[in-house]
Amino acid sequence: MSRIAGTGPADGSTEEIKDLADLPSFPAIYAAALDPRPGRGGRGGKTTGEPVLPRLAYRVRRVRIDAERARDFDHLMGGPATDLVHPGVLHVLAFPLSLALMARRDFPFALLGLVHLRNQVLQHRPVQVGELVDVECRVRDLRPHRKGRTFEAVSTILGEDGEIIATDVSTYLARGEAPSAGEPSGTAPSAAGVVSRRRDFEPPRPTGRWALPADTGRRYAAVSGDVNPIHLSAVSAKAFGFPRAIAHGMYTASRAFTESRADLSRPLRWDVSFDAPVTLPGTVLVAYEDDPGAGAVTCTGWRAGRGDKGPRQCFTVEVTTLDR
Repeated sequence: MSRIAGTGPADGSTEEIKDLADLPSFPAIYAAALDPRPGRGGRGGKTTGEPVLPRLAYRVRRVRIDAERARDFDHLMGGPATDLVHPGVLHVLAFPLSLALMARRDFPFALLGLVHLRNQVLQHRPVQVGELVDVECRVRDLRPHRKGRTFEAVSTILGEDGEIIATDVSTYLARGEAPSAGEPSGTAPSAAGVVSRRRDFEPPRPTGRWALPADTGRRYAAVSGDVNPIHLSAVSAKAFGFPRAIAHGMYTASRAFTESRADLSRPLRWDVSFDAPVTLPGTVLVAYEDDPGAGAVTCTGWRAGRGDKGPRQCFTVEVTTLDR
């Protein structure tokens, strides 16, 4: 589980904070990401020398949480629009800032080669639609992995008085030459570019079924702004090595959050593990399990077995209420 506490460099070194006038646009970010840069690792590539994460944070002040976006996000996830903000909207709000940091010329890994492994949001209080917030993003905790390296992109949402409202930690895998000291070999990236578990998956009894049409990625992109081509169509996904478009991981995580019926008026933690891609169009079986003693709801999502292939776990989402 990713660490949430703290926002600056773990080693106490000096960090520069760069203020931006506005949140970057996704087309500009992906245009920068496609710019080839010598010495950067990518899909199966190598970095020149030992990679170093920039000691830099991006910050945008006084960003308004847009009511129309919040409403459309709620509806896309199958829930009613409310005055309280879905934490997926907070992720969407900060996401372009973290991507812009990872698209910098001095970032050691190619943005479009990164694999989103895990996500964790810690929300300290309810967030109202229309609030003004500051957004900060930084990267930290570079670690060896048997298929490359992992690091965390940390987004912090702050209120007007400077208090931390929420922290969003995304863990990414940069595939490439594996360091000599890696993580335990219980996980390995699959050919589709996500981490798969070696043990056989035994699915629980399903409590729901999602039939996801081919335009699921485009619908999420229209709300979130995330126009990564691997999510938009089979044609654009094939250009990046995917046989079909895949759903945004944070779409599946956010939909599971909505269906967990979490109480947005209370502090919460939202943990997500991405295990295999959800291809589009496609069908996902889901199972929800309540743990009243822990104040938690867990959702497991998987693809049914087909032919000689068994069922494949795609994601796990856990939502925990913290002020019981």
